[in-house]
Amino acid sequence: MSSLLITIHVIAAIALIGPVMVSTSMFPARIAGAQDASHGGLGSLHTLATITKSYGMFSALVPILGIGVFLSDLDYYGKQGQFHASILLAIIAWALLLFVIVPRQQKVLEAIKGTATAFDFEKSRKQLAMFAGIFNLLWVICAVLMFL
Repeated sequence: MSSLLITIHVIAAIALIGPVMVSTSMFPARIAGAQDASHGGLGSLHTLATITKSYGMFSALVPILGIGVFLSDLDYYGKQGQFHASILLAIIAWALLLFVIVPRQQKVLEAIKGTATAFDFEKSRKQLAMFAGIFNLLWVICAVLMFL
């Protein structure tokens, strides 16, 4: 049972977190192009935001499955600190995505569409790049901790 859960956990991590890592990283770079409506950049920005939001919701399965693996053999995993740290970092990364990155991406989209006033695109671009980097780093640390 534990091997099956680990397999599902790893496949979910690859299939769900990979696209989110890419979309959060690409979004800040596409902001400038989306401001110029003639290049059709708004469509790509909207697509990246949709990928981030939808895959982000489903990526909650990864820490949930990780907790399932952890609980499947508590005698072993309960004594391994790296798994405790990985679960905590995964939950922090997921919270960062859903409570910081996704809302900020939505604000950028609203500002480009003209529904927001006095919006600082450069500041938002830098902040989104920073938060995407933190999000990606947390997942890389989780992956490394799994193999210690």
